[in-house]
Amino acid sequence: MIAALVLVPALAGLAALLLRRDSPRRALLVAVGVVHLGMVARSWWQTPAPSRGGWFALDPAGLLFLTVTSVLFAVAALYAVGYLAREAHAPRADFEEGTLFANGPEAVLTGCLLFFLATMTLVTVSQHLGMLWVAVEATTLASAPLIFFHRHHRSLEATWKYLLICSVGIAVALLGNFFLAIAAAGRAPGSGSMVLCELIAGAPAFHARWLKAAFVLLLVGYGTKMGLAPLHTWLPDAHAE
Repeated sequence: MIAALVLVPALAGLAALLLRRDSPRRALLVAVGVVHLGMVARSWWQTPAPSRGGWFALDPAGLLFLTVTSVLFAVAALYAVGYLAREAHAPRADFEEGTLFANGPEAVLTGCLLFFLATMTLVTVSQHLGMLWVAVEATTLASAPLIFFHRHHRSLEATWKYLLICSVGIAVALLGNFFLAIAAAGRAPGSGSMVLCELIAGAPAFHARWLKAAFVLLLVGYGTKMGLAPLHTWLPDAHAE
């Protein structure tokens, strides 16, 4: 079930890139939103078994955030059908400056929306902090083309700001992972597992200074990606576009 939660939107994203007609692509977007929401609802009654040595599991917090993500995606997918139907394919004038701009390919927008759902799902089910880092970075790469859907200089500026600031943040978070691994192995050589449950079990033996440094780096790094003030300067432009 955990694999299906990630693979269904990911494979649908690939299919959306290959479909040439708009209507089947929009129908696919809505269908995946409904199917994903159904799988998440089922997870509340039957929790999926952990997989890959505990690297992937749905704990209560992960299931809560996955539910919020799935509900919002389903609503956004329904809205996107009408939104995309009103979007012109031909160049048009900007309402503020009068300059001409055109939209990017709808296939890219739809495909990246589905990839974004897959990567966000991967974030919520990742119990290995290294895999969590990969998933969070993947959400950045999947969502950047969404910001640049309108091929306008404001969209380009917002996209580069988003990529630059979030990439710096995710690099700081990676350094925090390294510090956490050192803290975990500092008192018990060879025990530097990055699986969450094993980290919690071995926490009393961690090297305190490395652990504190790791906490600060992870807070700053992931806080940048989350848009926590004062690291949120990318967020207004990106969300506006």
